[in-house]
Amino acid sequence: MAAPRGGTRERILNAAERLFAVRGYEGTSTRAIVAASGDTIGSVNYHFGSKEKLFREVVRRRFDAVADARRSRYRAAEALAGRQGPTLEAVVDAMVTPYLERALCGDKGWRSYIRLMGSLFASPKAYQKAMAGLGLQVAQEFMGWIARALPDADQGDIAFAYEFMIGCIIECGVEPIIDRVAGFTNGRLSSNDFDAVTPRLVRFITAGIAAVAATNAGQKK
Repeated sequence: MAAPRGGTRERILNAAERLFAVRGYEGTSTRAIVAASGDTIGSVNYHFGSKEKLFREVVRRRFDAVADARRSRYRAAEALAGRQGPTLEAVVDAMVTPYLERALCGDKGWRSYIRLMGSLFASPKAYQKAMAGLGLQVAQEFMGWIARALPDADQGDIAFAYEFMIGCIIECGVEPIIDRVAGFTNGRLSSNDFDAVTPRLVRFITAGIAAVAATNAGQKK
């Protein structure tokens, strides 16, 4: 049977992304991936070398796209802010909005990726396979944005604040799968509503980071 249209590499990545999102890394075999993509195990080996390297590339391609979108939004905030630099709220907006745009308004591929990211944080082994080195490097860059907005904040508080922020963003990305907010509000609001979720989350995280950073302000370590 002829393989579906599209480049082999992209077909494999898309099929792997869907399966990893639902079954996890351990629960997804290379054979299942090629059955879903219409390709061969030889194609996986040729393009990626192994299932682990394929998994890393599945995560990396959209992780990089989100990171670039965050940088673009931050640079736009810098241009508006001038020499004093973006406010904390602008920093949080640069982190939150690009992710939720893709989580709540993206296509099926993005929704699979968002679900996969949610599962990674519950699986240390899978997280290490996918994010070794990558997550730390980008986190240090983004924490620098917070430090610039809060120059008197303790570095430990910034680290915790960043971690809490990422947790909130990840949760809001996967929450639409069950949409508890619709139940809480008798259908008046929804976790799937980008315009309802995003500004509230930005305000919530901004206030939280400011409170955490105020604890040891002026005591950088």
